[in-house]
Amino acid sequence: MSSLKEQKEQFVSDLLGGSVSEIYAVTGVALTSYLAFRIYDVLVSHEVSFLYDFILNCLPILVSITLYSDKVTTLHLAIIVPILSIFVFSKYTFPDLWKSNGERTSQNENKQSKSAEKQLLPKKSFITAYRAHMLIITNLAILAVDFNVFPRRFAKVETWGTSLMDLGVGSFVFSMGLVNSRAIIKNKFNRGSSDSGYKFSVVDYFSVVKRSIVKSVPLLVLGGARLVSVKSLEYQEHVSEYGIHWNFFITLGLLPVLLGVLDPVLNVVPRAVVALVITIGYEIVLVNTELLRFILVSDNRLQNLITMNKEGIFSFFGYFAIFVFGQSFGSFVLTNYKTPYNMLTFVPQKETSGKKKKKHSQIKSWLTVNTTNGLIIASIFYQLLFYFVRESGYILNVSRRLANLPYVLWVVSYNATLLLGYNLIEKFFPESHESYLLESTNSNGLLIFLIANVSTGLVNMTINTLECSDPVAFAILTVYAAGLCLLSNLLNNKGIYVKL
Repeated sequence: MSSLKEQKEQFVSDLLGGSVSEIYAVTGVALTSYLAFRIYDVLVSHEVSFLYDFILNCLPILVSITLYSDKVTTLHLAIIVPILSIFVFSKYTFPDLWKSNGERTSQNENKQSKSAEKQLLPKKSFITAYRAHMLIITNLAILAVDFNVFPRRFAKVETWGTSLMDLGVGSFVFSMGLVNSRAIIKNKFNRGSSDSGYKFSVVDYFSVVKRSIVKSVPLLVLGGARLVSVKSLEYQEHVSEYGIHWNFFITLGLLPVLLGVLDPVLNVVPRAVVALVITIGYEIVLVNTELLRFILVSDNRLQNLITMNKEGIFSFFGYFAIFVFGQSFGSFVLTNYKTPYNMLTFVPQKETSGKKKKKHSQIKSWLTVNTTNGLIIASIFYQLLFYFVRESGYILNVSRRLANLPYVLWVVSYNATLLLGYNLIEKFFPESHESYLLESTNSNGLLIFLIANVSTGLVNMTINTLECSDPVAFAILTVYAAGLCLLSNLLNNKGIYVKL
């Protein structure tokens, strides 16, 4: 009879995943919840309490990946129909109240727009909501996957296919890249439009690489700590995910190092182009050499450190491409006003206006966009590219284990579409009060993710998750979710922000 550890390892092994459309439907509950929150915010004149915030912005996501995973459409309707009905009823039954609320919202908008109109990188609530919901889904899934209430088709696939958790790790990296681009844009803006361009210097280059290595140390230490704890506690492992020693924290920790090494290239070539070249090049090598077989066969696992960790080592190129793609979105998603060619890169100068307005080329006009238009273009482009690559028949299927070209394009196209959804909700339903829960989760995202990993380990060592009934599992997950949300709120209240 197999041990409990072996049973739990088998529980998350040899899985085939589910359909892309279902993953959109399930994770789309986050968008529906955010829409309900924004409508509710329009209706009330005060900040939402923690309980309502949790019920609107966290609990529906948990329900969608557990109890209502087979009835997602019903869940969408259950979330939006009541609040929309109240909204329509109040608008036509109490027009005076609606008018006063509208005036209040308009005044708040004017104040916010005046304070932000001169800012290059203002705070955008739709980005906060996007990142916070992504973190909430990720944190819920890493524990839920150990219970039967979480469908096996949502868990990470063994090699080929798509699943909710496969999308989660890629989205985590993409969102980190998006936020990371803020510092890049600030640096370019501070250099000013008078800067004649990037000038390579050996001294500066090694200084950048050194800073990048130092920046990676905390995450690499966490990766090492996780490795030691997993081995010493004999915690269940899924070796084919990253390898024997490698883990997700090591992947995250090495991203800054490669960014530093490629800094001269990234300062000259648009990041989207660099990311596309890396992932296409990696796919060509996979298809035309023995690398694919080397990664997937199991009889060479214990030969050396490379074979022991081959999935983590080679999938790193795909995750790096996702991170750089995320950075490439910053020039039109994070900024407050259009800059020339911002669809591809950030140019530190404003558009000229007045009598001496310059004639812009057609290409420049196409590549200079506002946030919404940029997200529309990016969503359509990457969705079409993903569809073409996936259906071409000449390229491998989606594989999170390999982090190959179809996987990278799936992650990028999904996140572009999701960002567009949050952006449109914000445009149609401007908020008066930001969700404190989402703001708190976003402020300490990586720390909460670390605590979620530790909590998952404690739960698994305390109870046999495989024997929990669905109601018991859902209750445990609800307490776990509420605990993470309360902790993030507490840290935000105390002004404690840990940057890893």
